[in-house]
Amino acid sequence: MKNKTVFSIGEFGLIEIIKRTFSKLNNNKNIVAGIGDDCFCFKSGMDTICITKDMLVEDIHFKRDWITSKELGQKAIEVNISDIAAMGNVKPEYAFIGLGIPSDTSKKFATDLANGFKTVCDKYNMTVAGGDTVKSNKIIISVSLVGITKNNIVKRTGAKPGDLIGITNTFGDSGAGINLLYKYGQKHKYSKAERSLINRQNNPKARLNESQKIAKYLTSLTDASDGLYVSIGLLAKESGLGADIYIDKIPLSSTIKKVFNKEKKCLDFALFGGEDYELVFTMPKSKAKIVQKIVPEVTYIGEINPSKKVRYFKNGKEEKIKYLGFKHF
Repeated sequence: MKNKTVFSIGEFGLIEIIKRTFSKLNNNKNIVAGIGDDCFCFKSGMDTICITKDMLVEDIHFKRDWITSKELGQKAIEVNISDIAAMGNVKPEYAFIGLGIPSDTSKKFATDLANGFKTVCDKYNMTVAGGDTVKSNKIIISVSLVGITKNNIVKRTGAKPGDLIGITNTFGDSGAGINLLYKYGQKHKYSKAERSLINRQNNPKARLNESQKIAKYLTSLTDASDGLYVSIGLLAKESGLGADIYIDKIPLSSTIKKVFNKEKKCLDFALFGGEDYELVFTMPKSKAKIVQKIVPEVTYIGEINPSKKVRYFKNGKEEKIKYLGFKHF
């Protein structure tokens, strides 16, 4: 038998290898959330410390002529804030930045990148506390972020049968934006609506404020960095349960519907596009009204069940959904 490649097992197969290799970590009584959740969380005195790491790699996550260096710096911090938001009512405190950069990169690019880091750090009242810089053939930004809370965190594993599945805002704009960039490039003459979709890709906004407000009502939580389809699957699988999703309830922006007037195309972006960085969560039905009152942009799109299968319905009929999203390997 030939040795399997990382391509054959995929990103989540690779994560499973790492989880199994360090499975003894689960015996540490101070660990609250281990490998596989949005953050690694552990108890330290009265506090819970949440740590996450995310990377942006040139020609994988971005192309240099598609995004300004300041936007790139902002995005690098913001996507890590989104992981902190995915743990509930947590305050981000410190960022550590690993930066691989070609030696011929302009000083202006580096300055604007640093200003992008600072803009988002100032927004969340946090600081860059250290990191490392190395020469590389392409730009690589690896951010580690530390958050602190005295509250209970919300993991991916707490969903219960009968819980509602909720999401914030709309889905698909970011995936639609990157689709436009791949199709036409940055120099194309885009409409105002198309530029808005590209902006959702280049300037994501973490839902930290919303998460902090509603965390105490939730049973499980993640952020939709890899798309709605993947996020729903993670919450169901990690909780050992299944879900029924009503496709016609997934909220789409008027902008994406204007640019891509075919409903299936818009829904494909919503399910598989990725990088929306919205919250995906479960909660008891009894808390639905109060959560929607606190965050009016919340929409309930389904329900958790004990089946261990995720099923999708449209107009009352089950539809078979095949994954069409991005794969790292």
